[in-house]
Amino acid sequence: MTAPASGGVGALADRLRGRVVVVGIGNPFRGDDGAGCLVARGVRGVPGIDVVESEDVPERDLFRIVGAKPDAVLLVDAVRLGAPPGSVAVLEPESLAHYAPTTHRVPLRLLARCIRDAASADVLVLAIQPGRTDPGTGVSPGVARSVRAVVDLIRRSRGHDPSATQAAPC
Repeated sequence: MTAPASGGVGALADRLRGRVVVVGIGNPFRGDDGAGCLVARGVRGVPGIDVVESEDVPERDLFRIVGAKPDAVLLVDAVRLGAPPGSVAVLEPESLAHYAPTTHRVPLRLLARCIRDAASADVLVLAIQPGRTDPGTGVSPGVARSVRAVVDLIRRSRGHDPSATQAAPC
């Protein structure tokens, strides 16, 4: 897992305290664009973490996310960071304006602001640099490694065995 300078992957576990909602964003039929959904699947079943697989329309799950009354929300999505495929960055939602435009109907920055305002939760974006996003392609090796590393990090931070990962193979 490579982290660009804007990262903060090491501090991620410190921010995911209390009740956490992990929101997997992206299209699983477009290769690396499905990385967010893979991370979400990988942390399903971890105590204290609610998982929402929003795919490419995360705004439709706004009420479900807020209704979970989270202390922290982690939005996981493929983001063009201008880094090698599989690079990971933990971003504050306000910094998303510095990256390539989103493919979602509602920009992640706006979605994060709505969640933060409605739930009074700490909202972070875990961005994974995609390599291939063509329809019908599989997940690239670099993104697959990063997905596994992020899932393991989150599971360990909650005192859960990383080897019990339930994500579908990348």
